[in-house]
Amino acid sequence: MKSRLLALCMMFVLIAAMVPGVMAQDTTICGNLSADDCTALTTAFTNTGAAGSGAFTLNANIDIQSDDASQAGQVAITADGKFSGVTPMSMTDMTAMTDPNAALAKFTEGLKSFSGELNLSFGLPASAAAMTGGEPLVLNLILVDGNGYIDLSKMPASLAPMLQQMKIPNSWVGLDLVDTATNLGGMMSASSSSSSASSTASEDLPKVQALFAKYLEYTRDGDTFTGTVDLKGLVTDPDFKALQKDTAKEMTEADQAAIDSLDDATVQVVFTLAGDKLGEIQLNIDLPGSTLAAINAASPDSSSDAVPTSVKVTFDLKYSGLGEAQTITAPAGATVSKYADLMTFVGSMMGGMSGG
Repeated sequence: MKSRLLALCMMFVLIAAMVPGVMAQDTTICGNLSADDCTALTTAFTNTGAAGSGAFTLNANIDIQSDDASQAGQVAITADGKFSGVTPMSMTDMTAMTDPNAALAKFTEGLKSFSGELNLSFGLPASAAAMTGGEPLVLNLILVDGNGYIDLSKMPASLAPMLQQMKIPNSWVGLDLVDTATNLGGMMSASSSSSSASSTASEDLPKVQALFAKYLEYTRDGDTFTGTVDLKGLVTDPDFKALQKDTAKEMTEADQAAIDSLDDATVQVVFTLAGDKLGEIQLNIDLPGSTLAAINAASPDSSSDAVPTSVKVTFDLKYSGLGEAQTITAPAGATVSKYADLMTFVGSMMGGMSGG
């Protein structure tokens, strides 16, 4: 797969992960909605964010089809969880705070007051499923009082010998995330590049939000708002090109064909209200073979390698019990390690790898 094609596919996968979170934090979600419809949707986002507790389920899927089996693959993700308290930091918080020390202080304070439980199951493609014995990869995670926990008994059996060698119990283990973030944050704040990157992100994020709103066309059916992104309009917008820092490149016929092929691609968001809050967020991305082939043809490193016949991404997040009390407790008997313990473990692991 060519580098530009891969980059575009990854960009759309990133959109799948980013768009619901970005939209939930900003009022530029309304697109072409009327004032009344915009108020209904933004009020639901506001109330959902202010609920402070609730439960959810998630189903996501990334499906890449190709005539070349080495380029095809599917990842299915299912999850359920619950939360209590305000999330440690939103995306807007992280990009807007250019002072690393202030960002770290806000993040660690949030960790202390937020509790969450997340149970994830990853259905892996055949090329990766061997390490799990063909079974899904399961992760059970808990965050309580600034400590993060993971159930290592659910990890693939192939990792058991390494855990035993490192004298790590095959059970729930914890890490003091406040202590770890404080130590790691001190190291990162010493880097001048982190401040520059944060500043750039804080400047670009509002531009990205505004662009998506500009090319988001909704239809409404009762409590369901379905928005479709005009991809062709988006990528040809001068502001989008400016964000790419690639405005000097001369447009070729192949480039134009790739842009025209975006008419066949789909990026769709669906918001369903449950009263004055959100009940469900969906995102669907469909890149057909015609679009992928055109983008590949426009790539400077294009050759005869196989191109996927389709790339599809789906994301479905459902809320329940918003505003209702949630019970989240630390696993009984779990040992909580500090940052120093983590570094000792990493050092031992690296030493073992180099020694082997």
